[in-house]
Amino acid sequence: MTKNSERVSRNAILSSLSSTEFDRLIPHLKEVSLRRGQVLHESGDPARDVYFLDEGVAAISVSSEEGREVGLSIVGDESLVGERAMYKEGVFVIRCAMLTEGKGFTLSPKVFSEEFERGKELHDKVLNCMEARMTESAQTAMCNQVHSIEQRLVRWLLVFSDRLHQKEFELTQEEIAEFLSVRRVGVSEAAGELRKSGLIDYSRGTISITDYEGLNRRACECYGIIKEAVDTFAS
Repeated sequence: MTKNSERVSRNAILSSLSSTEFDRLIPHLKEVSLRRGQVLHESGDPARDVYFLDEGVAAISVSSEEGREVGLSIVGDESLVGERAMYKEGVFVIRCAMLTEGKGFTLSPKVFSEEFERGKELHDKVLNCMEARMTESAQTAMCNQVHSIEQRLVRWLLVFSDRLHQKEFELTQEEIAEFLSVRRVGVSEAAGELRKSGLIDYSRGTISITDYEGLNRRACECYGIIKEAVDTFAS
């Protein structure tokens, strides 16, 4: 769009399209409100809808047969959810659920696939976002293997804050522990150290980043790599 779409959506993909491409999509876009915990895509299922978030963040994860869940990446208004619609068939192991309340637009897999296969702006933007997501997922996996719980927590809080565009959010330590695939006591100890350092504060399920720059300096290199990938490919 000639940026006329910015009045319609804050999503980075939609707001970057030319008027020609956006005008083809707008009759098919459906505005939706999303609740915290809502599952957008379940593992094993084909795409039901493609989501372009305007507000809120969703978690992309995989889980084992024993029910252990491992977080891969966090999606906000910089990207999309439901890219599996690009594929005619496949084994879909990824699960996506809202970590916060949110809103945005949905597009049917059929319309999305047709527009994607035109091979123009939407196609290129989606592939760029997938490159950024693969980088984030790979770096997250490496970080979870070699860095301390505190470093992993710092990375996660910074990424979450970036996607949400807020420095205060409702999130329990138990939820963070589940996403990081660590014990809650480990997250509690790490959060306590960050609190003593004046970097974060928390109370009754609300976490605040009180010193964003200080927290950034405490981060391992993984956060910088993830941020650079998103800034390069998905913006």
